[in-house]
Amino acid sequence: MKRMIKITLILLLVGMAVVAAVPFLKEKEAEKKSEKEFENIQESVTEKKDKTMNVTKLKGENEDCIGYLEVPGTTISYPVMQTKDNPDYYLNHDFNKNYSFYGTPYLSAYCNLKKSDNLIIYGHNINGGKMFGALEQYKNKDFFDRHRKIFFTTDRRRKYEVFVVMSVNIRDFEYWKFIMARDEKYYDKFVEKVLEHSLWSAEKKPKYGEQMLMLSTCDNGKGDDWRIVVAGKEI
Repeated sequence: MKRMIKITLILLLVGMAVVAAVPFLKEKEAEKKSEKEFENIQESVTEKKDKTMNVTKLKGENEDCIGYLEVPGTTISYPVMQTKDNPDYYLNHDFNKNYSFYGTPYLSAYCNLKKSDNLIIYGHNINGGKMFGALEQYKNKDFFDRHRKIFFTTDRRRKYEVFVVMSVNIRDFEYWKFIMARDEKYYDKFVEKVLEHSLWSAEKKPKYGEQMLMLSTCDNGKGDDWRIVVAGKEI
């Protein structure tokens, strides 16, 4: 009798383990699929002669694509989307508009590539340093010092120099609301606010008229209200 009970318990535990493993395996399979799709996109649009990105080709495949983002020294090399009528659409959709918990990096719906003083790109913080999880590395001062360039190709290849890294509570600082400065005073006030919340910062801060670019993701180690933000100024 006892033997039967033990066998039953073992079978029950094995069954529970199998049931618990199914979602995990599905998630891993989805991760591999998403990674492969992004690798294929990167390979298909990289110009062999100079390693630049053919954004025109991407726009032809999906009109929501407005650019391509690269952060040298990290795994960040992704198309960037924008949907003004459905701001967070690409939070859970891939480049081909299929559902994906990975999502695709996207520009704030309120930003204008040509006119905005601040461009904000959102992406998921995926464990293992995937997607914008790579921004976690900027919490290290040495990494910050050695990786100060961001490239964002739109109608041209824009180059930004990282000047600050923030780990910030969105209730304390609503940085995402700053898109356009009313004047120089308003611009400078925002920059000072950014520096107040910095983990690390560079000596040269943005000046009025220089466009900023912010890469924003969840700070998983601190909770739902926290964000890691890596910000650069156009050079």
